[in-house]
Amino acid sequence: MNAAFDTLVPNQPKAWKPADLKTDTSWRRPLTEAERAGLLHGLRSYQASGIELEDATGANFDFKDVDGLIRDINNQLMQNFGLVVLKHFPIEGLSEDDIKALYWGFVNHLGVLRPQGKNSALMNHVKNLGGVYRAAGGRGYNTNAELDFHVDFADYVGLLCIQDAKSGGISRVCSSRAIIEDMQRNAPELAQALMEPLYYSRQDEEAPDELPYYRTPVVGIEQGWFSCRFTRNHIRYASRHEGASAPSEIQDKAMDWIDSAAQSEQYTFEMRLEPGDLQILNNHVALHSRTAYEDYDEPERKRSLLRSWIAIPHGQPLSPLMKDAFHDHRAGAVRGGIKGQMFDERKQSYTRRAAEFHKMLLD
Repeated sequence: MNAAFDTLVPNQPKAWKPADLKTDTSWRRPLTEAERAGLLHGLRSYQASGIELEDATGANFDFKDVDGLIRDINNQLMQNFGLVVLKHFPIEGLSEDDIKALYWGFVNHLGVLRPQGKNSALMNHVKNLGGVYRAAGGRGYNTNAELDFHVDFADYVGLLCIQDAKSGGISRVCSSRAIIEDMQRNAPELAQALMEPLYYSRQDEEAPDELPYYRTPVVGIEQGWFSCRFTRNHIRYASRHEGASAPSEIQDKAMDWIDSAAQSEQYTFEMRLEPGDLQILNNHVALHSRTAYEDYDEPERKRSLLRSWIAIPHGQPLSPLMKDAFHDHRAGAVRGGIKGQMFDERKQSYTRRAAEFHKMLLD
């Protein structure tokens, strides 16, 4: 038995099953009219400033009456289920540019945005652009394919729904902690194998100063805090890179267990995100995927979401073995993201100022 599982601290997200989300619906958080008005006040304050969006931090959005909302979000993500869905985020009647600005400002009040993909985007549009998911350099956000269960590369991932699909595109979420703890009870040798580092491909999105792969365990426990870094599509293609090897037979068996569990009704909760829903997940404890979907024919009605990866000021410590993946394992550090090939001085300057706004650690 692994003693680390017996030392988990109580003040962290719970291991949950779908019945728990049906019984305790506090993770579904409607915005009040005062909060909606306070967000729109912050949007107008930003627009009056004349600052370009990529240069803006939380300091440039004077939101009103949202302190309780942000506190509720962090309580849900760090102490309850590790997920929250905000209902009625005030996007109705706004242009796409206004929605992007409002969303950018709000998530900047949660933490520091981290770069995504080869172009180092600090915010990404999740939309079917004809990409291929099952490929050596494949990513899921620009396809309409069904996705494997995985985590994203930051403390939090936020998805704001602007348009939903004609059919499909159902969001699926499960507790990685629940799956791994059940594995530890029933097959401890498999859980132990996941705490040993293995190789992940960077999917051809590495920065010029990075190797095309990194090495990290799937499961880490540090100072009593559980964390899971599971993105099997990236593990699957790692061994194509010179210097990286495939997982061991027992690690593959353990990951098969995760995949099988995540696909079962015993662990996974499904939800349909509607326009104005903002889903935020704690990547360290929640695996997510979505079903394949079909779009409407009209371009303006195609499924459209905005995605942010967020490093948070009150983050948990991570295992030092995860530093290669996140670039920093310290609690409260600016960490995670895919540095990519366009993390230029402008984005670095934003990062420094956003870290200062939140008083976060930054190397």
